[in-house]
Amino acid sequence: MKIKFFLRIFSVFYLVYLLNPSLSKANSFHQLLKEKQVLERQFDLKTLECFPFIKKIGFTEDQVSLIKQCLTGTRTLKEAFIASKVSAYKTIGISNRFLKTAGFQTILIPWNATKDEIIQFLNKRTSQEDQTSFLDKIQEVKQNISRNLRIKNFYCSQEISNDDCLAGYENLASVRLPDTLKDSGWQEIIITQYQTSSDGPGKLIFSFQDSPSEMRKRLLKDPFKTWSPRQKMYEKIRDKYGATFKAKLQLENFVCATDLSVTECEQGAENLSQASQNTGFRMRHWGRITLNRYNTLTQGDFHAFIRYDLAPEEIQKYFSRKALKTQVAEKATLAIKLEGRTKNNSTQLRVVCDLKNLRSELCANSFETFIRFVKKNRDYRVQAPWDTLMFIDGNQLDRVNFALNSSSRKSYLYLDANSDFNQLTAYLNNRRASGGK
Repeated sequence: MKIKFFLRIFSVFYLVYLLNPSLSKANSFHQLLKEKQVLERQFDLKTLECFPFIKKIGFTEDQVSLIKQCLTGTRTLKEAFIASKVSAYKTIGISNRFLKTAGFQTILIPWNATKDEIIQFLNKRTSQEDQTSFLDKIQEVKQNISRNLRIKNFYCSQEISNDDCLAGYENLASVRLPDTLKDSGWQEIIITQYQTSSDGPGKLIFSFQDSPSEMRKRLLKDPFKTWSPRQKMYEKIRDKYGATFKAKLQLENFVCATDLSVTECEQGAENLSQASQNTGFRMRHWGRITLNRYNTLTQGDFHAFIRYDLAPEEIQKYFSRKALKTQVAEKATLAIKLEGRTKNNSTQLRVVCDLKNLRSELCANSFETFIRFVKKNRDYRVQAPWDTLMFIDGNQLDRVNFALNSSSRKSYLYLDANSDFNQLTAYLNNRRASGGK
């Protein structure tokens, strides 16, 4: 009897759980949006990014834990702001280290830092007098660079500190080019943590630790000759693998990350070529494949990042979960049909799917879930000034950062396309107009 009674009680509680959206599993992305709104309202925060500059992600699913970690760090940051009463920072990155960068309104915070550690960091503020003095120094050095090198577009990456930026500028300001050289040909200079190759012939990337002599040596090189080895590499890959990529994968675009050597890029191309011999691998859509050093990620229905040294059989195995071309086409057609059914719905929301890296299956499922919500909530009206609901993939780090800082977020609601009915309902109910029932 006791067991039957327990099962009856458990069934009641489980039913209540299912029927009450507020008890459904909290969505990390939705919670992040909520925390960002609080930080904007209470502390005038402008930008919040999750792990900016991160290079090592791993695989697609590894982004989920990073987003959860970002939420943890954001909540601790809010507690520290409240306790310290320091709110002068406008741009904050939840990261893996403490860093003050890009002047005096931008910082990085480790996601697992304690409230006290963050408070201690926040309270170490440079005086207004020293800030002004530092910025004046930066301006003076930049004027010298502009005058000496005749280059207008140069800046520091936000992944280095203010002091490291100044050190890099001072090294660059010490460079003197021959008087006979009217124009170096470089259009853009970036000073960052490590010296790397650029993604185009007119861009030059220095480490802040590069000596003036090293900077001068690279500045005197012809930009197009510097780019020439990579251009030849792409030509070699196109000659050797282009026919295979086109015939077997219908691959539209093949790219190598700039930090890969020519040898590494060719190794990745060979691995991809071998993987393409598999029929199942070929039956997926391949729009753009980017070989890189660390990550293997699917992006929507078409694009992917692949680690350059991932074995062909591992490439085949990992991407076997990617939807077949026929499935993609079917879901894309369904999404278009369902989008039409959401037009002029009673919530007064225009409903759209993110055009970047959202799988058609997720888009179609989201429309179906929203239509179900409308049917069950005929009297629902959304709060002003929101007028558009956009589904995005809340498990992709770059799309989470987009939604957190979108210029349209005052009128757009960003909802995770992975949400179930309860999560969607809870999200929309938090934005219900006072007149809506």
